[in-house]
Amino acid sequence: MSTVTAPAATDIAAVLDLAHDHISTVGYCKKYLYDTRQASTGLPLDKCSVDLIGAINVAVHGTPRHVGGDPLTWAAEQALAARVDAPSLAAWCDYPGSSKTTALALLRDTADALRDTA
Repeated sequence: MSTVTAPAATDIAAVLDLAHDHISTVGYCKKYLYDTRQASTGLPLDKCSVDLIGAINVAVHGTPRHVGGDPLTWAAEQALAARVDAPSLAAWCDYPGSSKTTALALLRDTADALRDTA
């Protein structure tokens, strides 16, 4: 029987930092992991604007698409989801008040809080 070790708070914070930097660079989008209109022009997926989950996926896997089953990806998503007032992180990303500014603040604040508890 194998045991899966939960990612360390500092590792989750590092992923959130990378996701923050990615959104800062490529932009923030709603309704999907990445901007499908940008992708349809031939822009590589890792250069398209992303939502929070897409940014986490880029940070961990290099692509905004779900790769699935990675404990670090899941832990990073859960750390953010615990700090939003929404039924899910994906729902929060689509809320009218969600913007690049609020997404970046959420990533930064959550990463800082994780480092403070580590």
